[in-house]
Amino acid sequence: MDPTFKENVTQESTWMRLVYMILFAVIFNIAEFVITVVVVVQFLFKLFVGRVNENLRALGQTLASYVYEIIVYLTFHTDDMPYPFGPWPTGAPGATKRRLRK
Repeated sequence: MDPTFKENVTQESTWMRLVYMILFAVIFNIAEFVITVVVVVQFLFKLFVGRVNENLRALGQTLASYVYEIIVYLTFHTDDMPYPFGPWPTGAPGATKRRLRK
């Protein structure tokens, strides 16, 4: 057996990353559902009131930034964990500043 393989498989940090990845995959699915609710409610606001709800608009933007942070963590582009282990994103476009791997 290759010693590098054995070393990689026995690293505790790799297995802890898997646990966090599973957690964030579940959170991702919950966030996806919440975004769907925001989309439907926002559409109903536009349909019945004639304008969008600014609070829902801001919530949608922060959720989109949060989902982005989850995706870059899950795809190994960063080691910085999203909320609740890091700060909640501000929601401003381009405001997510994760240290991305090169």
